[in-house]
Amino acid sequence: MHTEWINISINTPTNTNDFKQLSDATVVSVLDSDASNSYGLLEIAGIDSAKFLQGQITCNMQDITLQQSRLGAHCTHKGRMVASFCLFQTSENSYLFCLPKQTLPALQKSLGKYIVFSKAKLRDASDEYLELGISGSQAAQKISTVFGKAPTSAQEQHRNENGTVICVDKNAPRFLCIIPAAQAKTVFDALSADATITDCHYWHWLNIRDGIGEVREQTIEEFIPQMLNMQLLDGISFTKGCYTGQEIVARMQYRGTLKKGMYRIAGSGTAPLPNEQVFHEEQSIGHMVMAENITVDQWEALAVITHEAVQHMTVLPLPYAVTPSENPAQQ
Repeated sequence: MHTEWINISINTPTNTNDFKQLSDATVVSVLDSDASNSYGLLEIAGIDSAKFLQGQITCNMQDITLQQSRLGAHCTHKGRMVASFCLFQTSENSYLFCLPKQTLPALQKSLGKYIVFSKAKLRDASDEYLELGISGSQAAQKISTVFGKAPTSAQEQHRNENGTVICVDKNAPRFLCIIPAAQAKTVFDALSADATITDCHYWHWLNIRDGIGEVREQTIEEFIPQMLNMQLLDGISFTKGCYTGQEIVARMQYRGTLKKGMYRIAGSGTAPLPNEQVFHEEQSIGHMVMAENITVDQWEALAVITHEAVQHMTVLPLPYAVTPSENPAQQ
């Protein structure tokens, strides 16, 4: 939604010494600001919503309840991701996809090709909610005050009259908040008191730190879900049955043919764009997923890189292991 009444104090690292210096602070990130790669919301509603989505997305709809969200993706028949998202339930027969705003039209168009004969409808609901991320030392306390409870496990969600809150990271607590427009200013004022206000770029860096990659406009239909480590983030169900692209995704998982994974890397200068090539010793070894400047002249990124090449370069830590042996068929 439009948030002209919000004064964002930090837009980019040029306004601060280092994003890492904010790690211990309480930070409220405005995720649907006018900044590049901000977020939007796509709603699906109707009695066939869950049934329809079960045949279209990588995560299992049976795992998504009013208490639990999921990361997931929608793929082409070739297993290439049209969009990645966080999907959560808002009522018995309605759900919201939270995803980069630039990829929302592609997801709506692709799902729209299949939804014709289902009793469900898709619509862009971005203007009806305020999307915030909150992180840092006082985040859980603020969430409890506003929403009555702070979820404590990854992807756990809680709802009250002020909206929906989802736990994104339980170890370095941060939360995604989806707030109806009518409550937006009241909730924002409560959460942002004595906090630093940023746009979505700081939130992007937290996703990079946590190894949560996103399909961006430049990478629509470029990656299969395992290339973004979605099997390590509970973003793929291998037991739910058929969905669009499932055959390719399953083959990559169980035949051990995936030679690439997503790694966290760093560099100097201006942050590269999604889908730019990654080079090591002048040889192309992969492609960028997402990158952010953490200082004026230093950046961090998630990139899809061949497992072989990573053995010969320095990568930054992630909260999970990215190795070919993560294939359950090889364990």
